Amino acid sequence: MRKLYSVLTLWCVLLLTPGVYEAFGNVTLNGTLAAVWIVGYLVQFGVFMWIMNLVGDQKILWWFVASMLPWAVDWSVPISPWFLLLCAAVAIATAFWMGQSTARAQSLQERGIRATGTVLEVLKPWMNVVINNVYIRRRLRLRIQRQDGSPAYEGIFKGLFMLGEIPSVGDRLALRVDPANPQHFDYDKASNATTTTTTHSTTHASAAAAYDFGISAAASESNRQNLADELARLADLRDRGALTDSEFAAAKKKLLR
Repeated sequence: MRKLYSVLTLWCVLLLTPGVYEAFGNVTLNGTLAAVWIVGYLVQFGVFMWIMNLVGDQKILWWFVASMLPWAVDWSVPISPWFLLLCAAVAIATAFWMGQSTARAQSLQERGIRATGTVLEVLKPWMNVVINNVYIRRRLRLRIQRQDGSPAYEGIFKGLFMLGEIPSVGDRLALRVDPANPQHFDYDKASNATTTTTTHSTTHASAAAAYDFGISAAASESNRQNLADELARLADLRDRGALTDSEFAAAKKKLLR
């Protein structure tokens, strides 16, 4: 966390320095100054992307602030220096928000109670949000059973899923639940990482065994069957409205590739 706070401080300094110079310096607009502003914008945005690699969660509003606030500083401060205080307040508040959100997510992974979430419903969104043509945002209604013996209850999980890998009704998710706030929960990253590692190890061992015993034809047939099953699942998701036609086409293209 100390590293994150240091980088957040650097981001705020890079973000506000042009405004300080404009407010207290004698600014003459020319090509050199414009080039410095552009380079400064790219540098602060690069630092912001570094921050996004450090934080556990990402919010669209953070990206919006990082994209628009530098221009607000450059264009509003010459009108009145008081705008610098407003921009500084927004930058510091956003940095504080990112730091606290990351600390909270880290605490949840370290101290949260293990639980299993069973998907009861995939809630249809008002608007489909697809990120980088790979991830889609969905809300899931879950039945959450904690491992400490507490009664099961329902909760809403908001997350990003790869196209074609949106959980279906009955699927189970490994979760961590905040003991102080049962409605605050997230993926159990340790359990999911273990599951992924086990799956990769099993797949690798199966492939090696297939090679050793000379049954590559059977393996190919199994791969074709798995592909057919995945395509059928995608079609089912589209028919149930969980995927739009464009999302289905993108996921199918990725799967076939």
